[in-house]
Amino acid sequence: IAPGFTLHKVHASLQDYRHHDPLFNLVYFDAFSPLVQPELWTSGIFLKVSDMMAVGGLLVTYSSKGSVKRALKASGFEVEKIPGPPGKREMLRGVKR
Repeated sequence: IAPGFTLHKVHASLQDYRHHDPLFNLVYFDAFSPLVQPELWTSGIFLKVSDMMAVGGLLVTYSSKGSVKRALKASGFEVEKIPGPPGKREMLRGVKR
């Protein structure tokens, strides 16, 4: 994808995952919908993800629900709605501050 890009797959739940350096610059958050997996769309989960990210890092998700936007903001992300891919009107992008 780009020089310096790495991908590391971890076989663990997000709740059990313990992160070690380096910090992430990009998180593609692709959990099932908040209706199906509500435990993965809380401010506590997003705070955990934020703690694993570099300042200025991006989190993107196809979800654009108001509850998700509020949970991201409560976890310290600057959040905006952006155009979604074909078939999806909007999605969310959060920047870690």
